[in-house]
Amino acid sequence: MEIVKDEPMMTDDPQPPSKSSVRSSEYFQMTVKPLLEEGKDGELIDWLKDIGLLRRSQKCTNSECQGLKPMDWKRARIVDKFHWSCPACKKKASIRLDSPLADFHCSFKIILDTITAWCDGISLEEYTKENKSVKGVIAKRIYTTCTTVADWYMQSHPDLSYLGGENSVVLVDTFPEGCMTTTPHNNNYPKRVLCLADTSHMPARIWAHIVDKNLDYQKLTALVAEHVRIGSTIVASPALYPMLHGMKGMAEVISVEALMALDPADYQRSLKNLETIWKSTVSVCQDIQNMSTTEGEQILRELEWRQVFPSSLAEILHDIASYAASRSA
Repeated sequence: MEIVKDEPMMTDDPQPPSKSSVRSSEYFQMTVKPLLEEGKDGELIDWLKDIGLLRRSQKCTNSECQGLKPMDWKRARIVDKFHWSCPACKKKASIRLDSPLADFHCSFKIILDTITAWCDGISLEEYTKENKSVKGVIAKRIYTTCTTVADWYMQSHPDLSYLGGENSVVLVDTFPEGCMTTTPHNNNYPKRVLCLADTSHMPARIWAHIVDKNLDYQKLTALVAEHVRIGSTIVASPALYPMLHGMKGMAEVISVEALMALDPADYQRSLKNLETIWKSTVSVCQDIQNMSTTEGEQILRELEWRQVFPSSLAEILHDIASYAASRSA
């Protein structure tokens, strides 16, 4: 890789959303918001059926009907405005029966509002504080479902964990001891995280994995080789460069120190650019320190999912439906 002094590395990592960004996505404004207006209950349920969050059909479970009678959905004085009704025996059932939304005991509006807040990166605490009408236990259940589904999606698509390739620059670093932030922090964090960032994507595509603090360099090298495609250019932190510089199949392996040598004496351009790229990753690495390894890995896969789908509302709704279908298959 030719290092050019006047062309800093990409700094496209998005800034954390402000409160005003909730419900700001084009998909929400154009597709979801109109369906939440007064009098649009029927259209909303039709749409939820179309995207797989409600069942398109339901058969009566009454033994007299023997499951042969398809149920109709009819208006009812309940929070969902409709329920299933058997035309033969008149048995009633929730419109949410056997659907991904069955466990969310609140209105469809609150469900969609909460999922949108999760997509916008609004913390659970901030969301419930700003929305007093939403029960914390319900919001937590919806947030947890979104994280679980994102985790499931990434594990179901292992190809997304392979980064780089020809003409791609992949950053390789470890948290907390690497060059991911210029802000002073505690290097004695209990969890060490190996982090890769493919800067050919906007935002940078991330893969991150919790590793043993005593993991030897040979095993770390194997992990990097497993997730970085042949032909990539690797930019490694000073601590990792000695073990990676001879990696076979890479276009080039350079050290962050080589970039820093080209910086103006009075400005840490390279470190500032790296800090911008790694910002969301550093935040997550800090958040998982007091979690179990299993929980931490799940949150890291959520981070990866968010980088793959930066405009994520339509995707998470689709993935929730797909996840539910896979569980019932």
